[in-house]
Amino acid sequence: MKNIIVAMDFSTGSTKALDFAIKIANTSQSNILLVWVNSCNTKESTIDLGKNEIRHDAKLELQRILVEKSPSLTGGKIKMKMRKGKVYQELALQAKSSAADLIVVGTHGISGFEEFWIGSNAFKIISYAPCPVVSVRVDFDIERTIKTIVLPIDNSIDSTKKVPMAVKMAKAFEAEIHLLPVYTTTLASLKKKVDRSAMEAEKYLIKENVPYLIEIIQSHNLPSSVVNYTKKVNADMIVIMTDQEKANLSVLMGDYSQKIINLSAIPILSVKPENLFD
Repeated sequence: MKNIIVAMDFSTGSTKALDFAIKIANTSQSNILLVWVNSCNTKESTIDLGKNEIRHDAKLELQRILVEKSPSLTGGKIKMKMRKGKVYQELALQAKSSAADLIVVGTHGISGFEEFWIGSNAFKIISYAPCPVVSVRVDFDIERTIKTIVLPIDNSIDSTKKVPMAVKMAKAFEAEIHLLPVYTTTLASLKKKVDRSAMEAEKYLIKENVPYLIEIIQSHNLPSSVVNYTKKVNADMIVIMTDQEKANLSVLMGDYSQKIINLSAIPILSVKPENLFD
């Protein structure tokens, strides 16, 4: 990873996201780009002074954050970018333009807090982003060491396509991966499908020399079971697929993905199906 984008709206959540991004960047010698989006729906007839004041204040705050946080980044630089439009679209466009390897956003979990724009746009950002996205809860302890990463495997067609990104993160933090095959049915054919995917993932972990262990669980509620497992093993990150329907703009992520992000108190790395094995 060389380029990381942080969605910045000056909320506590976005500040926590920046701190976590610095944590990742320092393991990979990456640069960080702070992106603020002016999403105000000010009408054309309104005096431009209001728009200019908002932009001016945002620029000053971004510059203040750069001065404050730059010393914490050991191997790269922090820069800033200001855009205007729909938050999730502008972040996706910036990610493409910057060839970003990762976007980091702050979330507020199940609280529904939406005072700032990240709170109401987090799922859209994750869904539309052209690269993987890490979502960090506002109450996550940023000093926590990332040592255990949970990697659920189910019977979906794209389930193993998140493995390479999970491996990159595990190597960056020298973490252990917990491969978690999940049986959501008693049908033998679907269980075999999960087993095959788990074997494929295991081979990749062995090839990449990443420490791992495997634990199979049976569950009819994937989000709750995965989150409960992370609590049991005191895990520090979960890697999931966005499982969205590509090009179906009315579907944001998937029911499983949204629920697990809402339920989990630890960071979630969401990977789109396009991120294939190298």
